[in-house]
Amino acid sequence: METAVTRLETMFQKAESDLDYIQHRLEFEIMKSLPDNPAAEENPVALLEELSVVKSRYKTLCMQLEKVSIEQRESMRGIRAALENTMKTVQALQQQTDLERLPLSEEEQTAAQQLTCQTAQETESLVEERCS
Repeated sequence: METAVTRLETMFQKAESDLDYIQHRLEFEIMKSLPDNPAAEENPVALLEELSVVKSRYKTLCMQLEKVSIEQRESMRGIRAALENTMKTVQALQQQTDLERLPLSEEEQTAAQQLTCQTAQETESLVEERCS
């Protein structure tokens, strides 16, 4: 999911860059080809104002996308923490009741390892963020 967010951020950045280029190109073409007093229906200023509005909307979308990305990361941290606590609770209950624990399947082992690795990576990144 983070790759999709990154991809969207990149697309928005490219779109913003393209809009900047278009704006500069329009300004250049206006200066080059229009007479000093254009008719009302040929008002390029209106086009440039509309382009500025579109750029503003893209910037707003980029900020919203960043907020969604942060919230998504926080949600995933919460889910991982809850899942990890649940796994620990289940293991503790199994040990206390002397139930025979069946070995984890390959898929379960892989998921547990990924959970442990991701939790460790997030802990490291949080420590780095707070220390810097």
